[in-house]
Amino acid sequence: MMDIAPAQDSNRSLQKECSHMRIGGSGRFVFPELDAASDSCRLCCLYKDVALACIRGQLPGLSEPFFKDEADEKAILKELRLSYNHGDLTIHAPGHDYSLVILRDRDHAGPEDAGVEGLNFERRYHVGRYTNSSESFERARKWLNECLSNHSCPKLGVTEVSLPKRLLVVEGALESPIRLIETKGDEYPYVCLSHRWGDPKHKQLKTTTRTVQSHMDKVEWHVLPATFRDAATVCRSMDIKYLWIDSLCILQTFEGMTSEELEVTKQDFAQENSNMARTYQNSHFTISADISTHMDSGMFSQYPVDDYNMNVMSDDGSQASIYVREWKFNHYGDKVPELETRGWTLQEFLLPPRVLHFGVFDLEWRCAERIMCGCGVLDRDERQQSNWHRHHFIEKATKPPPDDPEGALVWWEQVISSCTSRQLTNAADKLPALSGMAQQRTQVRGGVYLAGLWQDSLLHDLCWYHAFMNNVPEAGGVGFRPSQYRAPSWSWASLDTDARCCWWWTGVYGRHPVSCGGEPKPACEILEVACVPSTSDPTGAVRSGFLDIKAGLIPGVICPDPEERVTWSVHNLETLLNIRFVKPDCTVEDDDLAFGSRVFCAPIAEVVHPTGLQYGCLVLKRVDTRFVQVLLSDRVKID
Repeated sequence: MMDIAPAQDSNRSLQKECSHMRIGGSGRFVFPELDAASDSCRLCCLYKDVALACIRGQLPGLSEPFFKDEADEKAILKELRLSYNHGDLTIHAPGHDYSLVILRDRDHAGPEDAGVEGLNFERRYHVGRYTNSSESFERARKWLNECLSNHSCPKLGVTEVSLPKRLLVVEGALESPIRLIETKGDEYPYVCLSHRWGDPKHKQLKTTTRTVQSHMDKVEWHVLPATFRDAATVCRSMDIKYLWIDSLCILQTFEGMTSEELEVTKQDFAQENSNMARTYQNSHFTISADISTHMDSGMFSQYPVDDYNMNVMSDDGSQASIYVREWKFNHYGDKVPELETRGWTLQEFLLPPRVLHFGVFDLEWRCAERIMCGCGVLDRDERQQSNWHRHHFIEKATKPPPDDPEGALVWWEQVISSCTSRQLTNAADKLPALSGMAQQRTQVRGGVYLAGLWQDSLLHDLCWYHAFMNNVPEAGGVGFRPSQYRAPSWSWASLDTDARCCWWWTGVYGRHPVSCGGEPKPACEILEVACVPSTSDPTGAVRSGFLDIKAGLIPGVICPDPEERVTWSVHNLETLLNIRFVKPDCTVEDDDLAFGSRVFCAPIAEVVHPTGLQYGCLVLKRVDTRFVQVLLSDRVKID
């Protein structure tokens, strides 16, 4: 923390039009102009002091002056330019561009309408110098206690908690060993860690059939990867005894394991994955290691937040506490962390009742009632403009699915759309990584789960396709079939693609991807459908599945798309039918087809359009006595 004396005489009044008055809330000016106005304007005096502190190397992030001697300083000041946009100030010196944000201390802010020459600086709290500072941990404890005492968020008693099979005991002195235990029912509260495994070339630690006993004896502090040490430090600083980390609390595979060890590991994973929703839902809170890139990268901030403090007189005569901070320590510049691009971490983001994020420079808190950060800018109760932040965009998805058909359908669409836009190291994890969300939907609505689809919304769920842009089906998304069976061809999980999953109609209003129509109606009869799980997890991976429907089959032939929107299309249908658009699942070769191959369109749903009936169809190929899906015919119209 750095302080300087108060800005010049606070009783000056504005006697002439100065730079900041001409430019209003934003603009550019040069230092000589600012210097001339500073004798009569408290705001220009403030800007001048900031500019001088900058070139003299006194501001945060600067280690030395911009000049060599007094003559050099005068030359630089003559050419110095400043650009200002409300609270953001950029100082342009030869060879230097330094971006700042000027803020007013919320702890000593004074009246809300007390500005400086009519300008109200954004009010924020000071944050801890690092996210593992004592100030940061104290703020986290305050958020947790406020939620437990005053919010309607879940507060679980010991008798109500369904515990994971194993937990880590992390109580003890700093850098003392931790140990793994098998739970007996009273190990609560516990905290979960959401983190990135990352590249195995970095230090990793996993529990296996061969290390589980030694981990129950103890795990030395120096053996833990940095991110795990940081998570244990958080627990110790907040008086939490138990911690759950996936790689240490669930048995993991390893090279050279025997078939018996592999079977035990698979069973352990299936058991724990089938309870994943409860594991996160029942956590006291979940630690989100936002800046972690691998197990050993650590999760605490790497660069100190140093504020440059100044005092200036407000328009009402009270003293205002102003501080200057590097612009990079600003939530307006937040990027989506890599952690939130991974498939497994979606459920870790959505399921917990409370999440404590460790970001680039600040802590962030999410629960059902509040979204907050250390500096205060994200607090939705205080600032409606914080709605721009990514946490607010996904806020609806963090709530349990509604217990009604339409609400549950829209909620599941959001989940699948988010899930399929994320990345997985192992594509075979598509369904297991979604298991926790499917479990949550089952808790509320029940229903039969079918490899990423639901029986109570099956007509809608069958009409999926992949695209890079919602409601623009032709925007890429053609995938390929994996070599190992993963799901039946009518499930979106049966494909590998880098595009998100979309639907022929969306949500409760029957909104088409290309044009709007009425509410879709069934165009087929579902006779029987089933999927067989490959493990004890009923919402995880599947071994097989089938769908038996009664529908009229319309023959056609595979052909190139004449408009070259997609890789291939269908023609030579009955004369009354006109294909408006088709969306291939994958290339013709990947589905063992070729141009000229015979296929069949099976209408699934229909909608009344001003020009006539429109159908959403599955395009099928015959395999012996069965049919296999090869694409979604986006719209077949009967004129």
